Amino acid sequence: MNSLERRIERAERFAGVKEESRPVIVVRLEYGSDDTLPHFPEPVEQWVTWKRAMADAEQASLPCIFIASPWSEYEARHGLEPGTLAKHELCGKVPFAELLTAATGRTPDRGEEPCTN
Repeated sequence: MNSLERRIERAERFAGVKEESRPVIVVRLEYGSDDTLPHFPEPVEQWVTWKRAMADAEQASLPCIFIASPWSEYEARHGLEPGTLAKHELCGKVPFAELLTAATGRTPDRGEEPCTN
């Protein structure tokens, strides 16, 4: 164990953070109207991007800061390059189907319809 790891351990002990219970901060942004979002019926804790962030934090022995982005989740589930939707200029401004078409040339399949709560 190197000097930095020992210092982190001491700081965690001082702060009362146990190794097996790393803090998790979930950031949920205001995204606009529901028709601009891809729909995921399950809770954020079951998302692919959540699981990746938790695994990365565990491997790095750091707290997890997770930004819940439905567009990033859609990219991860459908094999799109990260940022294809989430960083597109129309993201959050137009209905999801229009964003998907503009960014990828695809239209949503059945089951990929936007939120309509």
